Amino acid sequence: MAPNRISLDPKDNEKDSSFLPASWTNKLWSSSETDGSTNFCPCPKGFMPKRYIVAVLACIGFMIQYGIRTNLGIAVVDMVNNHTLGDLEVPAPFHWSQLTVGIIHGSFFWGFLLTKVLGGYLAVRFPANRVFGASVLCSACLHMVVPVAADLHYGVLIFVRILQGLSEGMTFPSSYGVLSKWAPPLERSRLTSIMVTGQYAGILFGMPLSGVVTEYAGWPYAFYMYGAFGITWSVIWALCVWESPSKDPTVSEEECLFIEKSLGEFYQSSNQQSTAQETPWRDILTSPPVYAILITDTAFKWTLYLLLTNSPSYYMQAFDMQVEASGLITGMPFLFLALCLPIAGSVGDWMRTKEVMSTTNVRRLFNTVGLSLQALCFLIIGCTNSSVASMTLLSIGMASAGLTLSSGYNVNALDISPRYASIIMGLSGAIATLSGILCPIVVGTITVDKTAKQWGYVFIISAVILIISVVFYFFLASGETQPWSNPKPRSDGADDDDEEDVFVKKSKLPEWAKKPKMPDWFRTAGDGKPSSPEPQDEAAGKDAGRKATDKLMARSVVDDGSPIDWVDESVNFVQIDPENPYMYNTERDF
Repeated sequence: MAPNRISLDPKDNEKDSSFLPASWTNKLWSSSETDGSTNFCPCPKGFMPKRYIVAVLACIGFMIQYGIRTNLGIAVVDMVNNHTLGDLEVPAPFHWSQLTVGIIHGSFFWGFLLTKVLGGYLAVRFPANRVFGASVLCSACLHMVVPVAADLHYGVLIFVRILQGLSEGMTFPSSYGVLSKWAPPLERSRLTSIMVTGQYAGILFGMPLSGVVTEYAGWPYAFYMYGAFGITWSVIWALCVWESPSKDPTVSEEECLFIEKSLGEFYQSSNQQSTAQETPWRDILTSPPVYAILITDTAFKWTLYLLLTNSPSYYMQAFDMQVEASGLITGMPFLFLALCLPIAGSVGDWMRTKEVMSTTNVRRLFNTVGLSLQALCFLIIGCTNSSVASMTLLSIGMASAGLTLSSGYNVNALDISPRYASIIMGLSGAIATLSGILCPIVVGTITVDKTAKQWGYVFIISAVILIISVVFYFFLASGETQPWSNPKPRSDGADDDDEEDVFVKKSKLPEWAKKPKMPDWFRTAGDGKPSSPEPQDEAAGKDAGRKATDKLMARSVVDDGSPIDWVDESVNFVQIDPENPYMYNTERDF
């Protein structure tokens, strides 16, 4: 809590909060909090809280964007292979080698790598909701250009894919910038799991949808479809989502106060836009918990990109499945992942709320169990030749990954540094993008003969990568806010007391109250009479100050509900220090 400011909660200030009218305290804190039942937002019943609307819209945005990512993996099978249409055999429109296809897949991540950190930085410097929406919009527009680019030359297609990667690279880190303003600490796992569910729901529905559209309408129409989805969503997002609760005219007063109070110091400091000089880059780059997130994210993304870009080819080459069937089957693991995410997120929040475990141990437990089970499933897949066993094990493995994504490393950045979570996840995403670049190339190199045995080697290598990440995360991770997360003093020398009051929605100090010159009527002992000249003796001055303050605060509350007639609802309350001659012929900044 900022110095010289009291909490308006009567529980925190038993003596000094008595002068607040009951209507104020009842409005700020519901009875459920005073009864000891915390963490419940006093929102109007019958309506979804706005923070959940934000999470659901972000979820839909991720669904569309991950549908865009998976679309090429399905369509390329029809683009480079001959297929039958009735009794006719239709030749492939493009004659690209396996290596060329791998480069086209990987080119997306070349651009993706470059804007991950930039996206996190932009989400700190500018409204994160705008960065998120612009990223999805640009990616959707570029996706509609893919058929034309492919017809021109595969080099043009590679260029368009790089541009898509540049735009989509900002999506993930900026989403954490959105949550940093909207997610109360004890709802982080739940809201993050809702948002992240969209990524895997997009894969779940995107793969079979792309397969059906490609099979019956032709592969170009799948690109046009997702482009239209993305443009429509971007308009809805721009109209409905604001940077923070205090700037959103549609959020309820109660929910706004609940979110701002729960975020506390971070919400105050977040009103100041960060600069490159203020960002503690050295501390971030030397923090062990940050490296725990980086290593684990890179390992998990290897397995994710393996399934995103190569699972249709895996089922076709290892088990001779058709395009439509492979699209349906490859979406099954992500169905179980999408179902597991909100459940695991709620369990993680419940364990933290009930103090079953510390935040650090909750993150370690969910991360270790989730990735270890996934690694075990991948090891068994590498040794089996059954399509049913492979599909079952992939589903179990991705479901267990839901533990990791909902309450493991994927939420950890908001724990260790809410202020710089978008930068941490941008840095993590940039390094993890190396998996997206290398994975298709490595897979294409290993599976030259397109045999089930060669695909088995791919899954065994992935299992080893996961086990290594589990060990690193267990020993390096932390769930506590890091010291460098707190903002440094402002370089312009501005007084913190000039900040906007975050406990009263959208209220600002009037100009005269920021740097006031005390009027004569203010220099009184509380009874309307001029006070005595300032004593020269320090002890006498303190005693006189206490008497003046007691008289001032003993005045009755006036009819408009204000405790003192010169205070209105837009002025911050200042902690009264009995050892300081406050207000006794002494000018003080509020």
